Amino acid sequence: MAKMTLEELRNLRNTQKKEIDKRDIAGKEIQVIVGMGTCGIAAGARETMKAFLATLEEESIRNVIVKQTGCMGLCYAEPTVEVIMPEMP
Repeated sequence: MAKMTLEELRNLRNTQKKEIDKRDIAGKEIQVIVGMGTCGIAAGARETMKAFLATLEEESIRNVIVKQTGCMGLCYAEPTVEVIMPEMP
């Protein structure tokens, strides 16, 4: 295996830090929760989640966290997404 240069290591660290920061909930007041049970995945939940993540990245929106959960019990309405915002019902 070839050795990495210091610059390559720094680039790798920065890339990984960005990925980790996406999952950090600190400072993120809005939650988007995607139902990722097997029924949801079959109905397109994975693509839905990717679309949310891509849009947040493209628009540089940093106060939203996208999470996944198991089956939400609404299989007939899959894919399901729950949005939680402060001071909203």
